[in-house]
Amino acid sequence: EINNNILDIEFTPNKGDCLSVYGLARDLNSIHDANLHIDIYEDSIDELDFNFINEENNFCPKIQFLKIEIEDIPNKYQPYLESYFKYLNISKNNFFTDVSNYLAYELGQPTHCYDYKKVKDGIKLTSTSENTLFKTLLDIDIKLEPGEKVFKKNEEIINLAGVMGGQSTKCDASSKIVLVESAFFNPDIIIGKSTKYNLVSDAAYKFERYVDINLQEFALRRFINIIKDH
Repeated sequence: EINNNILDIEFTPNKGDCLSVYGLARDLNSIHDANLHIDIYEDSIDELDFNFINEENNFCPKIQFLKIEIEDIPNKYQPYLESYFKYLNISKNNFFTDVSNYLAYELGQPTHCYDYKKVKDGIKLTSTSENTLFKTLLDIDIKLEPGEKVFKKNEEIINLAGVMGGQSTKCDASSKIVLVESAFFNPDIIIGKSTKYNLVSDAAYKFERYVDINLQEFALRRFINIIKDH
């Protein structure tokens, strides 16, 4: 429905590609000409020396990491980022998490930011072998069942993959060095996880409806550009 300048759109579960501003613009471009150009970082990027082990290739066939360090945390946001929080009435968290949330809204690719100092020795994507307690970044304790896909630092669970990160490695207002995760997760395995553990997760909502498997590097390059804008 179109009401003045507001589009009210319902999505069927197979249209995960439209769960973003860019995805909507791309579809609506078939009837309304639109400029689909998005500024990204186009220079070469040094290879990251980071210890990552993927034991779940069928669940996660594609994943990339980006390490970013900034000198200062910005005092204010650029208008396009500020308007995201203002007009959608969304609360701010911290700089890197705010950029991550905006990016998912803009492109449809969820990313997760770890405080790099807390994961610098490496992480592993694996499955739980028994019932395990996990404290989410919302400071909520949940009991994960065996077979859940998780990221671990040493033997500590730091992320329920594709659903929500953990309290112990999250960014905060003082974080200046981060590790950004951009991945494609098998939607069939993600489906129902947020409901099962009673977690409100925009990332899971997108992952279980398919994200573009070719969007991960583009999203990271867009992430860099937003950082550079600030």
